[in-house]
Amino acid sequence: MNHFKPIKQVKASEEVSQQLKCAIFEGKYVAGDKLPSERELIENFQVSRTVVREAIKGLEARGLVEIKQGATGGAFVKELTFERLTNDCKDLFSLGQMSFTEICQARLAIEPVVAGLAAKHCTDEQAKMLIEANNNENKTLEHPETVLLRSRVHYLLADMCNNRFLTAIDKSLIQLVANITHQFQPDTDKVHPAGLHQSIIDAVIARDEIGAENAMREHLIEFISLLQGIEEEYREWLNASYTPS
Repeated sequence: MNHFKPIKQVKASEEVSQQLKCAIFEGKYVAGDKLPSERELIENFQVSRTVVREAIKGLEARGLVEIKQGATGGAFVKELTFERLTNDCKDLFSLGQMSFTEICQARLAIEPVVAGLAAKHCTDEQAKMLIEANNNENKTLEHPETVLLRSRVHYLLADMCNNRFLTAIDKSLIQLVANITHQFQPDTDKVHPAGLHQSIIDAVIARDEIGAENAMREHLIEFISLLQGIEEEYREWLNASYTPS
């Protein structure tokens, strides 16, 4: 009886892609970092240009890197998120199959835990980053920059929790809310006034896990309440704008 399976030859591009993917997951390249140039990868892996390009396209398809053109372009590592999940949920929202409130309720279940873990693992350097992010929330009120500024604290906390699965889920939810908000661009100070993160930051910096969880929960409850009516106004605008063919 044959207990073995035939060996399949692995394509060179798949091996290159696998090694680059491992380097990203191991933290050798983090979000925003540029991968080695095409020329460097060709030399390092001793493969052809076609193999390298195919490998990079594979990483792009998986949502691990973003390809930028131009003299300073290249393959840049993206935030670790479940991007396909984010995009699918955005489509469901647009089709009226998922509400903004439901998405925020998911954040309400996850982010207090993330905040508590962030408090547990908070370093002095991370504390400084939180304070800086909080101080810059009013740097601009222009979309989409203002949404990114008001979300910065949440992204930092996600990175600080030391649980990569929670980090990816949390960032996906934050990104989803930002993407949807960008569609109707509400008054930022009405939906998310500056200063709402102060109590969370204070608790995290004090390494108060329970306090951080409670502060995040209270923040999100307030945030969800501020969103009431915004989604309804947006859907009314969509219905008024839709003209059947």
